[in-house]
Amino acid sequence: MIALNTVGKGMILAAMAATMALGTAAAPAAAQTIIDEWQQIKVPAAPELKPVKADVPTTALLLLDFNGAQDPSKGPCNSKTKPRCLASLPKVAKLLTEARAKGMLVVYSLAGSGTREDIATVLAPKDGEAIVKSGPNKFMNTDLDKLLTAKSIKNVIVTGTASEGAVLNTASDAAFKGMNVILPVDGMSSTELYAEQYVAWHMTHAPAVSTKTTLTTIDMISF
Repeated sequence: MIALNTVGKGMILAAMAATMALGTAAAPAAAQTIIDEWQQIKVPAAPELKPVKADVPTTALLLLDFNGAQDPSKGPCNSKTKPRCLASLPKVAKLLTEARAKGMLVVYSLAGSGTREDIATVLAPKDGEAIVKSGPNKFMNTDLDKLLTAKSIKNVIVTGTASEGAVLNTASDAAFKGMNVILPVDGMSSTELYAEQYVAWHMTHAPAVSTKTTLTTIDMISF
């Protein structure tokens, strides 16, 4: 057994102290989370918007959760929680008018406690136009899939609010079911721009969804 003199013991203690100091200094870096790294994110380039020629017999226009304009307690499209939805109404109304003029299938959805009468007046459904009611995914527990299948629909133009709710979930499910998704960026709204931007990015980058999605604007859709 080797005996250590005072100098040797001092050197060992110093080395141990240095090692502990290095460990302490490294601790904050090791404790860093992915959220801390988000500060380094750069906004991705805007996705390409493309013109779309919709095939009327095989395309349906979905108007999702545009209820609440008259009474905020009756739905999300109102001045209190989603003023951006109200701002989108004139363009969506233009799209609706053009789709109806061509005889396109139109399907509405309702959110919350809303009823047919709570849908924004400018988008009021006509007799015979279907309305489904569900959570964020309008295919769940509704006849939406049956309605579209009965009309041999292969493409859906998806508009509505919230972009990260009804639009994202319904459009994604439509893509998973094999339909082509036409997504006008000025026809989907949320409480903030980031949510709309995220949905546009998701629909053009997510596996199995991006290959079925065409990002466009309402003015770039023709019939």
